[in-house]
Amino acid sequence: MVEWDEQVKAHLFWVWGEEEGFMKRGKEGMLVITDRRLAFIIKTEMTYRAHDTHSTRQFNRFRDGEEVFRPAEGYGIKELEKDLDKSPDNLEVPYRQVLDIVSEEKRWGTLLKVKINLGDKSKLMKFSIVKGWVKYPAKDPMGFHRMDWSPLIAMVKAAAP
Repeated sequence: MVEWDEQVKAHLFWVWGEEEGFMKRGKEGMLVITDRRLAFIIKTEMTYRAHDTHSTRQFNRFRDGEEVFRPAEGYGIKELEKDLDKSPDNLEVPYRQVLDIVSEEKRWGTLLKVKINLGDKSKLMKFSIVKGWVKYPAKDPMGFHRMDWSPLIAMVKAAAP
């Protein structure tokens, strides 16, 4: 369902997302935040070069203490819809399905916890922004950034019923 007046508010790269539970393996993706929903995109139509450019910009913003909570140029609702259609692994969460959203400071970085209503059950997703990767034997995060998630938390809580 495309909402014409919906806008991408922020696009975060190098996001480590995992579902809470036994033997659940985290995945790398992009967190796309609109004024109506969150989307965790694991498989994207975005080119490697564009992704690399945006990831580098985000890394530099963290390093320079600039705001990272912003949209990526050239990625709008149309591109988000294509990505959501690309794979069932991509997660879309309308704000009305968010039961709770909190930020938690850890020793290693900042964690965003989102509890999602799935009708007969709920699921807890955890997201954090990665500083760097180790590629062998499997791609895993090496460290995490400290992130101010309060703009997102405020937007979700204001939009949720």
